[in-house]
Amino acid sequence: MQGEPEKQRSVIAMLEGIPDLLYGFADVGEDLPKDLKELPFAVSIGIPLSDAIMDPVVDGPNQVYYDAYRSVNERLDALTRQIQQAIEQTGYRAHAFASSERTDFVNVAGDFPHKTAAVKSGLGWLGRSSLLITRRFGPRVRISTVVTDLPLPVQDFSKTNFCGSCRRCVEACPAQAIVGNAWSQGVLRESLVDVRKCDAWKIKNYPQFDGLVCGVCVAVCPHGAKKKP
Repeated sequence: MQGEPEKQRSVIAMLEGIPDLLYGFADVGEDLPKDLKELPFAVSIGIPLSDAIMDPVVDGPNQVYYDAYRSVNERLDALTRQIQQAIEQTGYRAHAFASSERTDFVNVAGDFPHKTAAVKSGLGWLGRSSLLITRRFGPRVRISTVVTDLPLPVQDFSKTNFCGSCRRCVEACPAQAIVGNAWSQGVLRESLVDVRKCDAWKIKNYPQFDGLVCGVCVAVCPHGAKKKP
């Protein structure tokens, strides 16, 4: 039977071997639903979206972006299942959350907020849009989470946002759903964005994309478009 450090290393080696993957580890025990409290460690993963896909979305979503959105979600779901299986092979328990599955239709939410694990794992902070913002790719990433009872090497994370005085996402939001407040640790989603207003706009204006995507706030964020003037 492997020792605990060897089990950690085997999982980390698998993650390191996945191309273009962002990942980090977090303690999310206090954020989990009651039935998963015994799996307090999270593996947060992210896959970047290319500039070629995201740049045109400043003018609104298109079919290329929608197809990429669905494709990356499918890849994330495959990867989280792979990570779950790798952890279970070490003798520990794990649970993979779907990358983009709405289970609470009233509050427009899934079973677990991936952004919570991503921030606590050090991948980034939340912008005024309530999106995860990474230093390298800005918000041009899709994220997902696996939780486990395998003790993982959790590190301190930044509780600072680097949006400064920028309000590009607020001004560009076609639904006018972004409130405009700056994120800090403990700020509620409702203080940043009106998710119902955003959702209603997408359903009304983008039925060809099943009302699932907009992406304008993602495309205009300077942290994701640093090469542009």
